[in-house]
Amino acid sequence: MSATPTAPAGVATWRRWFAFGRKKRVNQPVNAIADPDLRARRFLALAVASSQAANVTSVNTPILIAGALALLLALIVRQPPRSFVWRTLLMLATIGAGVLVFMQYGKLFARDSGIALLFIFGPLKLLEAKSTRDFMVVWGLGLMLYVTSFFENLGLLAALSVPAVIVVYVTALRLFDAPATTSSQSTSVENTIWRHAVGATAHLALGIPLAAMLFILFPRATAPLWGRLEAPTARTGLSEEMSPGQIAQLILSKETAFRVEFDKRRPPQQALYWRGPVLREFDGKTWSGGAETMSRMRGNFIPFTPAEHAREAIEYTVTAERQDTRWLPILEMPIAYPVGPAVETTAFLSDAQQIGVRRAPGGAVQYRAQSFARGSYAAPEPEPGTSELRTGPRTWNTRARALASELAGAHPEPADRVRALLGYFNSEKFFYTLNPPLYGDARGTTAIDEFLFDGRRGFCEHYAGATVFLLRASGIPARVVTGYQGGEYHPSGHLIVRQSDAHAWVEAWLDGYWTRIDPTAAVAPDRVERGLQEALPETERLLVSASSWLSFTGFNVLWEEANFAYTKWVIGFDRDRQRELLKDLGLGGMSPFTALGWMLLAITASGALMGAAWWFWLARQERQLDPWLRAWRQLRKRLIAAGLPVESRHTVSTTMTMAAQRWPEHADTFAAFATGYNAARFAEKIGPDTSRPKVITAIPYAWQLRRAAARSV
Repeated sequence: MSATPTAPAGVATWRRWFAFGRKKRVNQPVNAIADPDLRARRFLALAVASSQAANVTSVNTPILIAGALALLLALIVRQPPRSFVWRTLLMLATIGAGVLVFMQYGKLFARDSGIALLFIFGPLKLLEAKSTRDFMVVWGLGLMLYVTSFFENLGLLAALSVPAVIVVYVTALRLFDAPATTSSQSTSVENTIWRHAVGATAHLALGIPLAAMLFILFPRATAPLWGRLEAPTARTGLSEEMSPGQIAQLILSKETAFRVEFDKRRPPQQALYWRGPVLREFDGKTWSGGAETMSRMRGNFIPFTPAEHAREAIEYTVTAERQDTRWLPILEMPIAYPVGPAVETTAFLSDAQQIGVRRAPGGAVQYRAQSFARGSYAAPEPEPGTSELRTGPRTWNTRARALASELAGAHPEPADRVRALLGYFNSEKFFYTLNPPLYGDARGTTAIDEFLFDGRRGFCEHYAGATVFLLRASGIPARVVTGYQGGEYHPSGHLIVRQSDAHAWVEAWLDGYWTRIDPTAAVAPDRVERGLQEALPETERLLVSASSWLSFTGFNVLWEEANFAYTKWVIGFDRDRQRELLKDLGLGGMSPFTALGWMLLAITASGALMGAAWWFWLARQERQLDPWLRAWRQLRKRLIAAGLPVESRHTVSTTMTMAAQRWPEHADTFAAFATGYNAARFAEKIGPDTSRPKVITAIPYAWQLRRAAARSV
């Protein structure tokens, strides 16, 4: 008697624990809904990958690696792990993901950390998903992750990805309920991924009219939804501090800072100074707003007469895709508060003629403003001891202090002193460069000295900082103003101000006026007259222009125009623009109840349109069937309406036999239909039979069959 060889007990236990991806045979009812197959799993992984790709720039490297590894493992696994050991490992991986996010962000319940959790938890959930319910959870996590990408990017490119991602997710949703297939089975034409994608595209097309109507009619909020959850940190552009080299780093960025539309009058290029943060405090290396900034948030607009307003006022609209600081870019000098739902309730004017808002928008912002293209305005003299006169300890930058004393002795008048200082920059061998050496020690106590007397190579922040220091040391109140200078006009007419237009200049109090002084114009006049590239050395000019040598040619012109139109009419579609559009449509001045009525009417009309389109789609599919199949579907509905218990498992022959027993007077007609159907559908034939079956006209209607059945009873 031979015994069947068996594996050792330990080996059998490990095989059972690590039965990775093996399918257990479970007795299921015949009518039970099958779980999504491998095809649905892989396509859902594709959908999650598209959401991760949209958030690549929103997470740091450890989170990116962890999410990619989890997704790769989910793609490799053909079936979810069921053993205790693998479930334990998956739970530990989930806990580890939470710990990793906490270590990277310092918290779990915030915007950035929430995005990181979704980035990892979606693939981890897909790794254990086995039922339709699990797949729906992964589907929701992935779609939520994609929506969060709009916290960081609201540009046209992100908007163009929306239809494709929606089609992917709707296709994944359709595959959840599609009949399961295996590699050994042939997939029907109606069950292919392509046909499901076409159906998802049709669903998207049906929803576009309703979405467009709701977008136009739904009441606009006073500020963009994005950025309300958490105060963002400045990632690009200017900040409320300035260190040597900080602005120079922005020069290589061709990212658009904001766009401007001038209504009538355009200022000249040399007058395009866009005022931003004003910096007063100096610690040796860094210029900052200082502790006095909060107490100086109340200022007065410059006085002007009606004639001056008619002669000089410049009206314009600023549109920014992202505004990370509370100081709005404004053309010098502002004469009124900006108008716009996102800013008008929180805007304030500082004593330095800055327009700010109480809280950084952290997203898209659009406002209309008025300014004078002036470089000075009247103001009282700063009191002694204020930040505009402080230069730090007397031991800092002794050589620069000696130069300031020399200028003060030779030029008692402040205006003459300023002219002499600018002449010093112009006559001495100073150079304008993006790559200056590092000046100063660890504390920066000699940075100004080394720049003025040793290196003499710097960018706008070096010249502005040194000028303010020298003016203060000579007794003239001064401060650093950061912002943007210049811009580039698009062929369509609007001005594009890029991060590369970032600039720093000086404001000094001279004879009762705060006066703009730009030392960069003394060293490199072309920077103000013709732009940055003309002021740089030849090698650095090529470096700056390398990334934009095709600007405003061909495709770039069309893309920039489309991007601006999208920013203006979609991202910047605020309350005022909605009112203008409704006024053009003849719906201006309507009450909220009227708007609600129009919304309901739009929903009804859109629903009717979608219903008609869907009916046409189904009717078109029905017409594509052969005549005998259409006749059978019509006759089956008629027999069911007449009271015949026809089930889905009944064939045509079985149904006709049941009908002949129920209505014997029409037995020959029913038998003729069964014979004709079987011959047309299953007999060998050269081509499809397109003739309409005439036998169905001899079969009574449902009401006639019901009456005949009642008479027989």
